[in-house]
Amino acid sequence: MQLKTALAEISGLRYMFDKLDLKSGLGHRILLTSPFLINQKDVAHQLQHVKQTVSVLNVENNRSILEKVTIKISQVRDILGTIKNIQQRLTLNDIELFEVKGFALLANDIRELVTPFQFLYEQLPDLENVIHILDPEGNRIPSFYINNFFAPELGELRKKLIGIEFQLEDSEDNTDNQQLQKQSDELRNRITEVEDRVRQDISDKLYNFSSALYTALSGIGNIDILIAKAKQAVAEKLVMPEVEGDVTSYKGLFYPQLKATLEQEKKRYQPIDVDIHKGTCLITGANMAGKTVLLKTLALSQALCQYGFFVPATNAKIALVEQILFSITDEQSELSGLSSYASEMLKVNHIVQQAKKQRRLLVLIDELARTTNPTEGRAIVSAVANILNGCNAKTVITTHYSGLSTQCRKLRVKGFMEKSKDASITVKNIGDYIDYSLIEDDGVNVPHEALRIAQILGIDADILSEASKQLDLDKDKQ
Repeated sequence: MQLKTALAEISGLRYMFDKLDLKSGLGHRILLTSPFLINQKDVAHQLQHVKQTVSVLNVENNRSILEKVTIKISQVRDILGTIKNIQQRLTLNDIELFEVKGFALLANDIRELVTPFQFLYEQLPDLENVIHILDPEGNRIPSFYINNFFAPELGELRKKLIGIEFQLEDSEDNTDNQQLQKQSDELRNRITEVEDRVRQDISDKLYNFSSALYTALSGIGNIDILIAKAKQAVAEKLVMPEVEGDVTSYKGLFYPQLKATLEQEKKRYQPIDVDIHKGTCLITGANMAGKTVLLKTLALSQALCQYGFFVPATNAKIALVEQILFSITDEQSELSGLSSYASEMLKVNHIVQQAKKQRRLLVLIDELARTTNPTEGRAIVSAVANILNGCNAKTVITTHYSGLSTQCRKLRVKGFMEKSKDASITVKNIGDYIDYSLIEDDGVNVPHEALRIAQILGIDADILSEASKQLDLDKDKQ
């Protein structure tokens, strides 16, 4: 899956992309079409280059060099279409030749600037031969014109044409004018023929350097992307993940967009520590306990890693997967007439079918079977958890249901802190009194916090009273 597709599917990825300080349309195109990497060497190679770029940025003198590089990159035009025309042996027009010349000059300038940084320098081939083809006089000016340096005969033809044009302006004899006009037309045709021959000759010569031009184009786009990723890693305090092993482990995992919003509002944000093993992990916790955000963050971090970004954590070890499959948001389709439950079950069915193929997957399912009755809901959650637990996928399922008949790993969000018992909690400060960290769930001490949260939200007292009575009746029946 290309990044441009993932931007619409993975929550928070668009936010990270939009915050990149890319300097060129070329960089945007290359990044948007970059693939989801599943090979460990490919991912490690990408991440290592980002790390090297971060190291460069940490040195003031180097940082000033990269600033000059980014200024040059901002002037680069994406000439992919022109390069394809060269590869197809088409004759380029003057605009295309101008584009190639300007690009080659900029590419060599950038190459010279990044000479101290081998990992960047090696991405840019020397285009001096291309420059010489398009700039035989050696003035290194980006404009392009078929002058006499390309074909000496043009000088004589153009000189004759100018003389005839002067005669036409001075002549008052109609017969002479006709003769002069005929000579002018013939000269113009000959000049056009020579210019066309020059364009064809230049295009033929450029064909031998089409691969170098393509490599340089890709190299400049990649350098633009690397600098933007490195700047983002520093600004957002992202970390380079390790990509070895079968266990995904995060320390201080956070969701950048939510963290930034809460910090602007001077509110508390709590990073999470979590380990994800092969098999199924069930996570329970009350509403507002951050379970959905956790799943979104896991999807985001996995995607960032496998598109060659640093990830939002203080420490990360990430096991690579072939695909991220999730059922997180309400996927009800009014157009198809499907209910929320039907849409969810079709999505989960697709996930299970893919997991049964023993593919390496990251599966994230939020509040499975939440829209059906509790008895059947528990049965569905247990069934899906058990099936996925025997697959090659790393699965995280959040749920409200307790007492589930499954032997998979179980975690829960701690919930309200001890200090919150006597605190004055409101809708505005409720997040300050919730501990979002995960602990092993023994299924015995299950927190019941729904009524307390409802009370904080200002729900009608009669509803709370009736609900409490119902809880008491249920206890008596047990």
